[in-house]
Amino acid sequence: MKKYKLFIIIGFFGVFGCNQTAKEQKAEELKSTTETEKTVNQTIFGEEVTFNYSDFEDLKNNKYYDRFEIGTLSTPTGQIVCTDPMYRELGLPQSWTVKPGDYPVNIYIGLEEDFQGRVAYAEIIFSQSAVTEWRMSLISEDLLQDDFEKKMNGMYPVENGLGSFSDYSVWKSYCSKIEEFYENTPEGNFYLDELEPLFKANENIPQSSRGEDWINYRISDTGNIIMFGTGYGDGFYPRYVGYDKYGNAVKLITDYIQLTYDEEK
Repeated sequence: MKKYKLFIIIGFFGVFGCNQTAKEQKAEELKSTTETEKTVNQTIFGEEVTFNYSDFEDLKNNKYYDRFEIGTLSTPTGQIVCTDPMYRELGLPQSWTVKPGDYPVNIYIGLEEDFQGRVAYAEIIFSQSAVTEWRMSLISEDLLQDDFEKKMNGMYPVENGLGSFSDYSVWKSYCSKIEEFYENTPEGNFYLDELEPLFKANENIPQSSRGEDWINYRISDTGNIIMFGTGYGDGFYPRYVGYDKYGNAVKLITDYIQLTYDEEK
């Protein structure tokens, strides 16, 4: 059986090829920690996946990124969707839920040369409790269509350089809005006509960003979808959920920076 380090699969599906200088420097610094304490082994559809959470376990205090709050996500059902908001594949809820409410969303902008100005991580914070366990955030297998989706569970495809967070009920309303747009405007382009002006309005926010990297898009009075750039663009990207000691979700993180490929047989 092959063992894949999770951040590794991302590079395998076409997101590798970037300069890894800053990442290698961080890896050297992290060697001083006990690797077994920072590594999680998880079985997904019969295969063992390994990931290391050293880089994102304490993003708030990670000197390699600029933290910026881009909005508050309304979650009427507590079911969270994380996927490409234009490609819209795997627009399905996570296998865990949170209490309905409003939760802050942060992006983390790279400050080092090889990733400078790009979104390295995005996160939703559900509580201030300490994370005692990290896992890949999965979708229930009975919602997935085939073995490939089940094998790649915990990751999602990006085809438009965008990721997003939303409540599942709001996600469905958002998809209906796109369908209605094209019914009424067959020659239109939802991104160019509806979303791009909003991204342009955030061109210099924050100053550390390369620009036009996020929007807080409102669907209705009670729902919104928050969108953000995905590092170097298209590829397969992982989601991680941090749980507290009672098994409650503390935060959801999606990762756009851990791009090294390696494989162990």
